[in-house]
Amino acid sequence: MSPLPEYLPQLTLTKDQWKRMLSPLSEDAPTGEYLVYEGTYDKIREARRHDDPSLPQGDWKIALKKANWDEVLDLCVDTLNTRSKDIQIVAWVTEALLRLHGYVGLKAGLQLLIYFCENYWEKLYPPIEEEGDKELRLSPMVWLNEKLSLQLGDVPITAPTTNDAPPYTFIDRENAWALENRPIKEKKAAEAEGKVTRAKFLTSSTLTSRAFCVDLAKDLHENIDLIDQLNELLNEYCGKEAPSFGKFRDILVNIHRVVDLMVKEKPAYDNEEEETDDIDETTQTAILKKIAKTDMAPPICSRSEAYRRLAEAADYLLRTEPHSPTPYLVKRAIGWGNMSLTELLMELVNSENDLAGIYNLLGIKFDKD
Repeated sequence: MSPLPEYLPQLTLTKDQWKRMLSPLSEDAPTGEYLVYEGTYDKIREARRHDDPSLPQGDWKIALKKANWDEVLDLCVDTLNTRSKDIQIVAWVTEALLRLHGYVGLKAGLQLLIYFCENYWEKLYPPIEEEGDKELRLSPMVWLNEKLSLQLGDVPITAPTTNDAPPYTFIDRENAWALENRPIKEKKAAEAEGKVTRAKFLTSSTLTSRAFCVDLAKDLHENIDLIDQLNELLNEYCGKEAPSFGKFRDILVNIHRVVDLMVKEKPAYDNEEEETDDIDETTQTAILKKIAKTDMAPPICSRSEAYRRLAEAADYLLRTEPHSPTPYLVKRAIGWGNMSLTELLMELVNSENDLAGIYNLLGIKFDKD
């Protein structure tokens, strides 16, 4: 059995549960039995079921059901550990781990899929038909590419360190950027409805730590590598019948591109401890000598350099004066730096009449649409 990745026991389940999931059920029947018709699939599907709140309910409104991902995971893991090695159930484990633990959970799920294919392919469920037809066996992989891929963008990619902004997902970002191409009146209406705007996303991104973004980018990169491994493995087993993971991979790549951009926009710091006020005289002398030998910082030569230094100053103040409003205001201003004048005015001014007055003062034509 392959060594267990160190992070797996952190994802809800115990180390013993993970090991049992990877181990054969018995010598005589290492993959157990096929459970598609005896109710297990139905129980898992019901736990996964999630009513769409955007659909009209008519006059008879009922409580909307939400998916219970903890229950999905428990049902799937118990089945894999005691009754059946089924790739469809592993695919549902992957979905539950994604919903519960984000891209770290997805990593664990993809590794499970690879492991099951490598170690149980001949006797894995769903079975390969007698005439060699692999359609049933590969249907969970098709589901992975066509359906689970649509959930990849619904994981938070920002994690503000303050309560000044909520976390947002890749889907939120895509919708916010699309909203920017709509008429002003439509954008104002969307903002009034609480929809995510470009300004809101940028504020949330600005308040997110660099460490979070770096870890996120690493997880996404590893997931891209894993889906490539799974694709290569199925090409080896199935040849021309192997399903494509193109849609799944493309979405991961697009999310990684956005997160990587967020990393590049944030300054990196050394792990040196910050100076404190209660430094003894000897230490002060050493610091002064070090400063004397150090060249002054070069002049700012570009817009990006100016904003980088502003971000450094804001992060320093955030660490040393966390109760001061100054670093939060500076970070907010940095977010404004990525906006056009129109976008900034729309965020700051709520009244259409006031907005028209400012445009008139600046000598700019105001278009209500």
